[in-house]
Amino acid sequence: MKSLNILCVQLGFHDAYPDASTLATTYNDGIYYVASFIQQEYPDARVEMCQMFWGEKPEDFPLAEYDYILISALATHFWSNIAALELIQRAKRPGCVVIMGGPHAAFAPYEALRYADYAVIAEGEIPSVQLIRALESGESVTEVDNLAYIDADGELKLNQIARYGNILNAINPKFLARAPKLHWATVSMSRGCPFACSFCYAIRLLGRRFRTKTAEDVRGELDALYEQTGCNRFYVTDLNFTTRKDYCREIAETFRDRDYKFIAMSRVSHADDMDLVLDLKRSGFEEYCLGVESEDPSVLQAFNKRVDPSEQTRRLLRFAENDIAIHSAIIFGLDVQDRPAIEATARWCAEARIMHPVFVCLAEYPFQDLLYGARQDVEDHRIIMEVPTYQHYSFVGIFPRHMRPSELQRGILDSYGIFFQRAFEIERRPQRRARLKSYARSVERGRAGMEQHIRFLEELEKPYYTASGTLKEPLLKADFDARHGALRDWLARSSKRSDLEFVKGYAR
Repeated sequence: MKSLNILCVQLGFHDAYPDASTLATTYNDGIYYVASFIQQEYPDARVEMCQMFWGEKPEDFPLAEYDYILISALATHFWSNIAALELIQRAKRPGCVVIMGGPHAAFAPYEALRYADYAVIAEGEIPSVQLIRALESGESVTEVDNLAYIDADGELKLNQIARYGNILNAINPKFLARAPKLHWATVSMSRGCPFACSFCYAIRLLGRRFRTKTAEDVRGELDALYEQTGCNRFYVTDLNFTTRKDYCREIAETFRDRDYKFIAMSRVSHADDMDLVLDLKRSGFEEYCLGVESEDPSVLQAFNKRVDPSEQTRRLLRFAENDIAIHSAIIFGLDVQDRPAIEATARWCAEARIMHPVFVCLAEYPFQDLLYGARQDVEDHRIIMEVPTYQHYSFVGIFPRHMRPSELQRGILDSYGIFFQRAFEIERRPQRRARLKSYARSVERGRAGMEQHIRFLEELEKPYYTASGTLKEPLLKADFDARHGALRDWLARSSKRSDLEFVKGYAR
């Protein structure tokens, strides 16, 4: 077999709309795991990484030399880098295959395939290798897992969905050799989440079955990343790290002798086992990103959150009492959330001692029910698409029914001021006040982008709202149908909604 030349590209954020949060990563780990797995399966291949998060650009690499170019993107990355995608199309050699993965390829393959030959719509390591093997041997790609492509008849094809067991895969530290100083190194210790929160697209990428790496393998991976980058702070991207308590205790014991710090994603019910919380804390788990979303029972019910709303505040205060810093996305955009409700939630975040709330807008992809038989909380016509802020959660991406999008965006921006004012009234511990000051500076870096987005929304929304701020929904829907009706009809011919085996596998 010939030696392959492969370039992996992580698209970046738009200059005007950066990720200014305290959890802003310097790399997304997904494409690093795919690149590492391909390198493992093809040890003689030249696999390179172009990381646009660090300022690298595709044109910095010899695009005409590659056999395969793999691209990873969120929606905001995709729509912020159309010029880069067009450049790759022009500069790649004839016969070079472009494969796109990540959330945008998974949930909008019809857009990804404008610039890629194939899109991966779920976990990507095994399908990427399956696809390369099929293409290199001249075989059909119809049996490649988790693949979308346009067939010879111009129709969208969605292959079978596969969920895998434990994948013995670690990030190859060579792909971080050019990394700048990292404030977090992102890694995963497990995959999958058994819960089914309606707004969460991640379980459709990684599945609901919880699967772990061994603690020994995780230690080896993190030690190698630390040796390469010098970064001893790790952002654990697992959907729900604390799903299994025995695994958490094993991880805590494994890293007891390391001077590492961690932030991990979990649920607020983690506070109910404070012995476990403190055991993990002794091994460096001092911060969590919790799925809080709201204090409002009606909002939690709408999102299918299986938590007791009356326990939210008590649990969060327990974390604060034990010096555990909490990050959380707080979601706005439902019909029940008017401006007073938004302001009340912002104050509650401070009173519940959340240290880093990120106020975001409910976001959706269109055509999810049509394509995959999946739930949508926002109808297709109310989604603001095809812009650099698409699915960039700090930026409003929907048309609310009883509030203009620009007003919702202003509410999100103002929420930070309400939160910080109340938080500084409450917090007395110097370390926590210092954290708040640092977070306020981080939020301020994103203010210009939000202000610019407000101006964009004010123009966009003009035809669609009454003087009192009520959405003219029939007009909006008619305009959506005029612009996207042909696309919807084309997608309908490939719909998996009535394919019970596919839908069952997709939801698993």
